[in-house]
Amino acid sequence: MKKTSIILGMCMIALLLAQCTQKPTEKKAEVTDPNITKTLAAVAMERYETGLNKYKVAFYFWYDHLMDGEVPPANVVEAGKKLDLALVEVNTNSFDKAYALMNQADSLLDVHVKSDSLFPYETDKPMEKQDASKVYKAKAKDYLVLERYGVKMNDVGPSIWGYCDDGEYYLITTFYNYHARGHIIKPVVVEIITTKDPSKRYVYLLNGETKITQTEKSVEYLVEDGGKRFRTIITDDPIGGGTTCHSIGIFPAVEGKAPAISFDVTTTPTFSYWYNQNQGAAMMYPDIVLAGFEQPGPAWGTVTMDGKRATFNKTAGGVTEVCMISGAPGKKYDEYRTNMTRYGNEWYIAIHSDQVDGMFISYGKFRDAGISYKGKYIIPTEYKLIPGVANQTMTLVAKTKEFGDLVLNFKIMLHDPVYTERVATMDGSFDGQVLTNGGAWFEHVFKGAPDGIKAVQDSPQIVNPL
Repeated sequence: MKKTSIILGMCMIALLLAQCTQKPTEKKAEVTDPNITKTLAAVAMERYETGLNKYKVAFYFWYDHLMDGEVPPANVVEAGKKLDLALVEVNTNSFDKAYALMNQADSLLDVHVKSDSLFPYETDKPMEKQDASKVYKAKAKDYLVLERYGVKMNDVGPSIWGYCDDGEYYLITTFYNYHARGHIIKPVVVEIITTKDPSKRYVYLLNGETKITQTEKSVEYLVEDGGKRFRTIITDDPIGGGTTCHSIGIFPAVEGKAPAISFDVTTTPTFSYWYNQNQGAAMMYPDIVLAGFEQPGPAWGTVTMDGKRATFNKTAGGVTEVCMISGAPGKKYDEYRTNMTRYGNEWYIAIHSDQVDGMFISYGKFRDAGISYKGKYIIPTEYKLIPGVANQTMTLVAKTKEFGDLVLNFKIMLHDPVYTERVATMDGSFDGQVLTNGGAWFEHVFKGAPDGIKAVQDSPQIVNPL
C-alpha cells in the first residue's frame, strides 16, 4: 500500500512537472521573432500585390474579353473588398486570415464568362477570310475621300512617339475631326506629353477654320487660332510608293500653364493597313460601321519646349490615321466612343521596329490585323493579348502562315487618360530575329471608361479621370 502511494505520488509530481514545462513552451511560441515577422509580412505583401494586379487587370479590362471571356462585374467588386480586408490582416500580422481572403479573391477573378450578350451583333472576320487583293499603299488623294462603302470620315490624325536625344520619351497626338459630318469640325486637337513630367498634358484645342489645299500629289491642312498654328502636309512618295506626312505645330507660352512648344516631325509610312482589307465596311459596334486605313512607320524630327530643342532618335515611330466611322445604312449615327465604353474591348495597337511594322485592331467583336515585313502585306491568322502589369505591360503573340509567331512585349511609357492614347517601348522577335528600336501607339478604351471626346472638350484640364 505504501509502495502504491509512493508510485501515485511520483506520477502526480511527473504530471505537474510536465504541465509546468509545457506552459513556458506555449508562451515562447506566442512571441514571434521580429525578423521572422518582417519576412512573413514581406512575402504576404508580395502575394497581395500579385492579387491586386490581377484585380486591376479585371477592373480596367486589361485583357481581351472577346477571346478570354469577361470577369463578372460583381466578382470584380467582391474581389476588391476581399483584397482590402486582406491588406488589413497583413498589416496586423494575421497572415493565415490574409491568405484565405486573397485566395477567395483569386477564385472570384478566375471566373471568365463568354456570352453572346456581351457582343450582341455580327461582324466581318477578315483574319479568317483573308483577301488582300484591294490593299494598296494610300496616296495623298486618298485622304480627301470622305466616304467609303457608305462610311463617312471620322478623323485624320498623324501621331508620333519615341525617345529624343534629351533622354525623354514623347507622345504627340493630333486630330482633324470630321465625326461623320462631311467636313472638319472644331476643335482641331493637338497634345504633347513627355516623360520629363507625365502629369503635364499640353492639350491645344484650335478653334480656327481648317484650310485644305490640294494639288495633284499632295494635300495640306492648316489651322490657326490666335498664335497657335498647326499644319500637316501629305505628299506622294515617289520612291516608296506611299506618302510622306509632315506635321508642324507652333504654340506660344501660356503664362502659368505652359511654356512655348513647337514641333517639326515627319513620318514615311511603311505600308497602309486597310480596315477589313478594304473589302467593304465592317460592323464595329451595333449599327456602327468603319472603313479607311492606318499607316505606321518610322518617324524623325524635333520638338522644342521652353527654348530647349530635342531631336527624335531611331526609336521614333508614327501612325497616320485616316479612319471612317458612321452609322450603318438606314441607322442613326450614334457616337462610336459611347459604344466603346458600353461594349469595351477596344484595342488599337500600331507598331514600328527596324524589322517589322503592323496594326492590330479590336473594336468589340470586330478583330483585324495587318503586318508589313520585307515588303509583304501579311494578315495574321490570329493574335492573342497576354496581360502583364495592369495599364503598364502587355504581350501580343500573332500567328502567321508565312513566318511563324510574331512576339511583341510592350511597356507603356506615357498615357493620356482622356483619349486613352498610350505610347510604349516594344521588344520581341519574328522570323528568328530580335526586334530592335521598337515602339508602339497603344490605345485601350475599356468597358465603362469615360467618354474621351466629351471629356477633352468639356474638361481638357482633366489629368486622370480613372
